[in-house]
Amino acid sequence: MEVAVRSRTSSNEITEHAIENGADSGNGILLRSPPGIQQNVNIRFSPGVLKVDVECSAPLNHVGPGNSVTLEWTSISYAVKQGKEKRTLISNMCGKASPGTLTAVMGPSGAGKTTLLNVLSGHYDRGYEGEVRVNGWVRNTELFNRQSCYVMQDDVLLPELTVRESLDMSIRLRMPSLPPAKRAHLVNEALSQWGLEECQGTRAGNLSGGQRKRLSIAQEIVSKPPVIFLDEPTSGLDSITALRCVSVMKSLASDGHTVICSVHNPSAKLFSYFDMLYMISGGRCIYNGSVQELVPFLDSQGLHCPIHHNPADYITEIACGEHGEVQSQLSKHFTPPCTDASTGNKMHPSEPRTCYGGRVMKKKELQAALSQHQENVSYFVQFLVLLRRCFLCIVRNKVATQLRLAVYLSFALMLTALFYGIGNEAARVVNNVSFFTLMMSMLLFQSTMPTVMIFPTELRVLLREHRNCWYKPAMYYIARVLTEIPFLLLGPTMMVLIVYWATAQPAEMWRLASVILLSLQTCATTQGLALVVSAASSAETALFVALPASAPSFLFCGFFMPPKLLQPPVAWFTYTSHLYHALQGIMYAIYGGGRGELDCSEDTFCFFAEPEQVLIEAGAEDAFVHVKFGILLAMDVFYKLVAYVILRWRLRIKK
Repeated sequence: MEVAVRSRTSSNEITEHAIENGADSGNGILLRSPPGIQQNVNIRFSPGVLKVDVECSAPLNHVGPGNSVTLEWTSISYAVKQGKEKRTLISNMCGKASPGTLTAVMGPSGAGKTTLLNVLSGHYDRGYEGEVRVNGWVRNTELFNRQSCYVMQDDVLLPELTVRESLDMSIRLRMPSLPPAKRAHLVNEALSQWGLEECQGTRAGNLSGGQRKRLSIAQEIVSKPPVIFLDEPTSGLDSITALRCVSVMKSLASDGHTVICSVHNPSAKLFSYFDMLYMISGGRCIYNGSVQELVPFLDSQGLHCPIHHNPADYITEIACGEHGEVQSQLSKHFTPPCTDASTGNKMHPSEPRTCYGGRVMKKKELQAALSQHQENVSYFVQFLVLLRRCFLCIVRNKVATQLRLAVYLSFALMLTALFYGIGNEAARVVNNVSFFTLMMSMLLFQSTMPTVMIFPTELRVLLREHRNCWYKPAMYYIARVLTEIPFLLLGPTMMVLIVYWATAQPAEMWRLASVILLSLQTCATTQGLALVVSAASSAETALFVALPASAPSFLFCGFFMPPKLLQPPVAWFTYTSHLYHALQGIMYAIYGGGRGELDCSEDTFCFFAEPEQVLIEAGAEDAFVHVKFGILLAMDVFYKLVAYVILRWRLRIKK
């Protein structure tokens, strides 16, 4: 009898072959699968043929053989400039991390643990010597970022999001194809694994230090990439929580992931969870091997660990020099010489090789690998998730909402008290022009200050998520700018409506609409200029630079000194001031368009009784509203494009 076996893998590859009589080596058919792989077997009988359908699938956290990553590094050195000299942080380091292993990177403070992780993860993708290889290929940073994640030592979270929202949005951005039920299952699993069920509705800003640490780890590794880097994940955690953390990492390693983490002073029990140890002292590797072989190796070097002494503490004491200056002697065992370039090419003449033996990936191979590790994420889906996230962050930020509206309301009340009912009086035209200049200046500076702090406060989050390939920076930028629009509209509109009627400006709808439109566009353009400062500065620098950056627009607005009275070399500055164009348009909206004579008492000489005279004096007789609005819009788009370019540049430089 012939037996036909038809198998289907999780990638929908179908293989079919026949097993002749006796080929089954017994009375039954033995079906084997890799560890962690689930099989669904369907047996069907037909005359003379037994058909067996086998469907293989892997759980979400399992890394198949084709996706597992072996990471190797050879002769890695990294130095930084200190004045005119260079200081070497790590020197000539070599090592290997294999799938299914949990590797600990240990060493005293300042030994170079974080520097090594930064180089291996690609966070430092230039400025180092040596080579990092992924499955034998020279590492491509773009590809490796899709294969790995890096949980840094600092807890970088958005304080306005709850624990559940943080995990849910992490999955939505990186695995959008998951159905809601599976996504909810992953979130619940992460909450359970990391002991965050009780605080799942708490905002990140209100979490304890240990909870923040666990959440920052959970939201990065919830997508289970093949390679996971963690920089001191147990710091700030109690012993029980630290054991839980390492236990989760051990479980991930058992599922085929390559897990590398730095740890500081682990207990004996915690240390026993690790498979491999990479010990650093003074920027050099003094041990690279199995945790089980650590004590025998030290014995062979004449360094005997006491029976009841924690081996992790003992090797740390050696690294600190408490047992003599033996670090150089130990490091010689783990510093192999560099391979000559010609040797590598002779061994594999058809493959280009580096002097360290790594294969260089060709363009076609790179494109194929990138497509294999690329999640089919729609830019629109990324945009929607980021839009919702940014909106939640702004709405829940009381400073960005309630306080901002309160400031606009207070401005409106103060302007009303100063300029009440002056809008139609010819004798007070100068006061009315002063009123609009003051109103627009308030909008200018009030739009500047909240905006300049956007990127300095969120840049660390953006850097982490960009490095771990959560989304495209353009989608974040567009979502972040758009979420500011409702709050950009509400406050200024409320302020303009109050003061427009309180100061008795002309009661014609097109004039009111023009003033509101120009005011809002001025706020938007100011926001664009502030985004340039925000994208280019740190938090401290942004606060100092914000007002000087807005000052030229204020000083050259045409109110203090008309451009026709300025010296030619500086007169052109006026036309670069968006406040100047806004005031010109507002003057035309208030006094142009065939407005009738202004009120003037009989005992007063009114020089500006005719509105046209006001326009001539202000140089706004041809300042049509639609033209000025177009100029402001063009300046707004220009500033926002410049801000995006600077932000992308900073992301690249920070890497």
